[in-house]
Amino acid sequence: MKKIVLLTAGIMLVGGALFPDVTPAAESKVMTVGEAVQTALENNPAMREAEENIAAAREGIRSARADRLPTVSLGYGYTALKEKPIFKKFNDAQGAHQDTYNWSVTVVQPLFAGFALDAQHQIAKLDTATRQLEKEQAVLDIARNTKAACYNLLLTQKLLQVSEEEVATLTAHKAEAEQFHSEGLIPLNDQLRAEVALANAVQNRENARANVEKAVLSLNRLLDRPLADDLTLKNETERSVEIESDPQAFDLDILGTRAADQRPILKLLGVSIKKLGFAKKAAQSDWYPHVSLVGSLAHTGENYTADSNDYSDDDESYVAVTLDWKLWRSGKTVAEVNRTKRQMKSLEARMAAYRTQVQEEVRGALLDCQVARANIATAQKALDQAHENWRITEIQYQNQAATSSDVLDARTFLTQADSNYYRSVYGYMNALAGLEWAAGDRITR
Repeated sequence: MKKIVLLTAGIMLVGGALFPDVTPAAESKVMTVGEAVQTALENNPAMREAEENIAAAREGIRSARADRLPTVSLGYGYTALKEKPIFKKFNDAQGAHQDTYNWSVTVVQPLFAGFALDAQHQIAKLDTATRQLEKEQAVLDIARNTKAACYNLLLTQKLLQVSEEEVATLTAHKAEAEQFHSEGLIPLNDQLRAEVALANAVQNRENARANVEKAVLSLNRLLDRPLADDLTLKNETERSVEIESDPQAFDLDILGTRAADQRPILKLLGVSIKKLGFAKKAAQSDWYPHVSLVGSLAHTGENYTADSNDYSDDDESYVAVTLDWKLWRSGKTVAEVNRTKRQMKSLEARMAAYRTQVQEEVRGALLDCQVARANIATAQKALDQAHENWRITEIQYQNQAATSSDVLDARTFLTQADSNYYRSVYGYMNALAGLEWAAGDRITR
């Protein structure tokens, strides 16, 4: 048996040396909320998507600009006739080769397209502006979501700390209850209450620990980090004092004006209305003639290079000005123009609705901040009272002037007050983030 054990141990040592554990260790990161937001803005896939959309829109500008420049086309063809082409009036004389090859180069330069080309170029520029505004909206959304995830993580960490403190105090109380029961100072059911309360506290602590891990997963996803990596946030509750130092931070008129000027959704609707204006102009272009300058060089012959022709010149070239005017399209142009007009009116109505909605969001977010700020003071007072109640009850219990139930009730009140205080603090921080989102910009500098 000793030989088998030694042999097994030797195999494990050799195997560990030859095949070391290559599982990468989880990375641990410590950052502030501001650093987390910056990391999310740099790494989040939504930002990369926005950048690619902007790049694609810029290519659209180049494409629209190219429509105003000359186009060059090359053509090549081969024709095989069943019979030789002849002239009947000239004693059936052959008039061309039976097999012919031809190639041509044509250059077309648009001169006037009824303002359609200019309209399409402007639409492409506005499409780029649209993609820029979508990026601004993505920045607002990512910052808002990241801050919410950060404050949720900080809150769950504090609630875990409260749960651990509760387990520690109830563990000490259980030991006291066991001692008092052994001395005949309290009945058995008081000791059992202490044990049940401790068991419940342990369960709550495990739930709180799981909530912390879930909050880390959520934040890592927003930061585009491996989900299993550790992440620790520095506590920044001091920011609430910073907000109060700015007298304009909670001014409803200033916030409302800022939101009307800064919210990307309103800017997007404005750009969309402008795009429809140019789309109407492009549709109206069919009411005008389209003029182009055309130049062409063509060769026709009996060989594949089309440079040998016994019946006519093997090359022809010309320069011409062409005019194309669609005089009647069965009402299609009028319908297209009217369609864009209706779409513009629809967007104008939507913009009016969004203006009201944005103002409502600002007012609602401001109310949330005010309520959350007031709740901090209330929660702080309740927490101080719960601490004092716990201290007094503990002294009374040690002097047999209070029961075990009184101690457990006091601990429950303290846990609840602790939890409510941290929820109010981080609820206020989250409300501030919501107000910044509603205003479309940071409310402090």
